[in-house]
Amino acid sequence: MLIVSFPRRMHALACCLLLALAACKPQQSTPVADVAAATPAALPVATQPAEDQAWPAPDKVERDGPDAELMVQIGDLDNFGFGFPKDFDPFTGKSTPPHAFPFQPGDKDARGTDRIMVVSGHKAAGGDGYTGTTERPGNLPQSLRVVFELGDIKVAGAALQLFVDDFQAPVWGTRYQARINGVEVPLLATTLNALDQTGPIGKLITVQLLPEQLALLRDGKLEVAIDDPANDVADGFAFDFARLLINPKPWRHAGTIHGIAVDKASGEPLAGVLVSTGNTRQATTSADGGFLLEGVPAGLAVVSGSHPDYQADTEAADLVSGERIDVRLELEPSAKTGESLGEQLDKQGKVDLYGIYFDTDKAVLKDESTAVLEQVLALLEARSHLQLIVGGHTDAEGGDTHNQALSARRAEAVVAWLVERGVDTARLRAEGHGEARPVANNDSGEGRALNRRVELRDASEPVAASR
Repeated sequence: MLIVSFPRRMHALACCLLLALAACKPQQSTPVADVAAATPAALPVATQPAEDQAWPAPDKVERDGPDAELMVQIGDLDNFGFGFPKDFDPFTGKSTPPHAFPFQPGDKDARGTDRIMVVSGHKAAGGDGYTGTTERPGNLPQSLRVVFELGDIKVAGAALQLFVDDFQAPVWGTRYQARINGVEVPLLATTLNALDQTGPIGKLITVQLLPEQLALLRDGKLEVAIDDPANDVADGFAFDFARLLINPKPWRHAGTIHGIAVDKASGEPLAGVLVSTGNTRQATTSADGGFLLEGVPAGLAVVSGSHPDYQADTEAADLVSGERIDVRLELEPSAKTGESLGEQLDKQGKVDLYGIYFDTDKAVLKDESTAVLEQVLALLEARSHLQLIVGGHTDAEGGDTHNQALSARRAEAVVAWLVERGVDTARLRAEGHGEARPVANNDSGEGRALNRRVELRDASEPVAASR
C-alpha cells in the first residue's frame, strides 16, 4: 500500500459516450471533450507479416544522443493517434489527458503499437471496455519487433522503455508473461503485473535489463512479446511506442523514492529486503526497514521488494521528474503449507522456493530442505491431477555451462525426492535454467540469494507465443 494516494477519475461521461458500444470499464477515465470519439469498427484482422517485413527497421535511431549510446525506437510518439498536449513531454512522468476508445493503428504504425490487444487466454470473460469494443482475431496480441545496427558498439547495458496503456492485472487477475527474443524476462512481467491503470491514460515505464540478458541483443534484433495465454480474463492493453536504450546515460528526467518495508502481519520493519525499480535503481533496506532510491527515471515507477523468507510485494506510483514519492512495501511470509503453496500457484502461476538447500556446488539435498519439500509433497497429494515443472536456477557465480548443468541436476534431485515418496514420475518434469532467468541483479549478495531458487510451475499452463 502506498503512503501517497492518487484520486480516481469518474467514468460516467465515458459510459454515456460509449453506451452504444459496450459497457464501460470499471473506473474508466472520462475522455476529454476535445478528443473525437474513435470509430467503433472492429480492428483489422491480424496477419502474419511477410518475411521481408518480419523484422522492420526502427522508426527512429539516435546514436550518441542525450539518453544512450544508441537509441532505437519502435512506433511514433503520438499518444495512440490522439496527440499530446502542446509542449507535453512523455518522459517527464506527467500523466496525459484521457483519450477515447476504441482506436485503430494507422497504415504507418509499427506492428504492436497504437492498437488495442486482448490477452490470448480470453474466451468469454467480460467487463473490460477494450475487450468489449474489439473482436478476434484483430485484437490478438502482436509482439514489438525491430532490427538495428550495433556497428562497433559493445553492449554493456540496456534499458527498455514502454509507453503503456490500460494494463490492469490486479483488477482482472491477469498473469502476464514477458519475453525478449523468446527468453522469459521475469522483471518485465513483474512490472506489468503490478500496473493498475485506471483508464485510457498512457504511462511510461522503464526496465533495465540484467547483465545475463544483454546477450539477447547482440545480434541486432529485438522482439518484445507480452501476453497471458493461460487465463480467461478480459484485459485489453496497448503500446504507443517502445525505446531500446543501449548503454544508457544518466536519466535526464528522474526523481526520488523514499520508503519502508514491513512484515505485513506484524507491521515490524524488515531489514535486508532488496528494493528495485525495474532494476534501474536498487537498494537494501536498513535495520529500520527504510530505503532511498535516487535518480529513478520518471514515469510510472514500479517498486518491488524481495526477501527469500517473504513473498515479494510490488507497488506502482507516478514519479514526476524532480519530485519525491513515499512508498510502503508490505511483505507476507512465504508459504508454510501445501495449501498456501497452491494458493500462490493459482494466483501467480508459479512459486519460487527458497527453503531448498544443497551442498555447495552439488546436487545433494540438505536435511534443512525437508520442511519445504514436504509442503510440495502435500500440494501434489491434495491436487491429484496437478503436474509440475520443477525448475532449477543459480546465481551468476561460475560459468554458464557449469551453472546450467548444476541447476538441471538440482531440479532432478527435487523430482527424485518426490518420486521416492510416491508421486508419479509422469506428473513431474525437471528443467535447469542456470543463470539465464535472474529475478535480481547478481552484483549484490541479496540479489544472488534471490536468484538461487527452485521454481514450481503448473505444467498444464500454455506459454505465450510471438505473433
